[in-house]
Amino acid sequence: MIYSYGVSLPGTYHIKNNIVCQDSFKIVECDKDMAIAVVADGLGSAKYADIGSKIAADVSAEYCRENITPATKSPQILNSIKASFTAAYRAIEHEAKEKEHPIEHYDTTLTLAVLIRDTLYYGHSGDSGILALTTKGRYETVTKQQRDNEGRVFPLFFTDKWEFAQYSEKVSGVLLATDGIFETFFPIYIKNDPINIHITLARFFMDKNQTQAHITSFMENIPHEQVNDDKTVAVLINTSIKTKRQPKAYYQEPDWAELKRKYDEAWRREAYPGLYKDSGKG
Repeated sequence: MIYSYGVSLPGTYHIKNNIVCQDSFKIVECDKDMAIAVVADGLGSAKYADIGSKIAADVSAEYCRENITPATKSPQILNSIKASFTAAYRAIEHEAKEKEHPIEHYDTTLTLAVLIRDTLYYGHSGDSGILALTTKGRYETVTKQQRDNEGRVFPLFFTDKWEFAQYSEKVSGVLLATDGIFETFFPIYIKNDPINIHITLARFFMDKNQTQAHITSFMENIPHEQVNDDKTVAVLINTSIKTKRQPKAYYQEPDWAELKRKYDEAWRREAYPGLYKDSGKG
């Protein structure tokens, strides 16, 4: 059985400046062991980004619902996900032409997941992202954020950047998030560690016993300094799939104060090497 939820909230910057939420999500439960989740993040620089993201999420999810079943073979599933991205692109293009607006005014990202039993298929365009809970009990990063060297996102209209794949590990759950929330799972203090995901946070969001109201309250109270962009997550968990537990240490909250101290120290050594050249390793 699939447990699912989705939350989309305007960011504090958008609230302060009276800007509509430009994120969208869509969840479709197709079968007791199959569901589709989509998140789309309209670019802040695009005038009709909220419309673009909604079209992308709705069209891609509906296309997959109509063309994928639990019996569909893997190559066909991936072909259908790719076709759903093309359908979303064409629908936005049609909207822009009909309204006589430049298509770039509808710029959006698009990330889609199809969960069938314990198998994850996905399509990805932009800087949102996917996390998976494997049946081994580990939280893994599925996608990479698509940005250029100056940090600018490649939206849906960069068709050459589209990614489609079947995830290599068996999974019991999947989380999709737009960039502001997605990046909170990767604190800077552990970015170079073997486990660079904030496991406690991922576990919180991907807990089948959490209520949507609790998740919403948590997201509403994320400090402005941490996330000021729109905040969207969509989660699918197959409660029928058994998931192993990792050793207790895997789930322990890191010592953030000590990690911050080490990070700041390393930064100072790199920024002011002359002050530390005779001080040893410290």
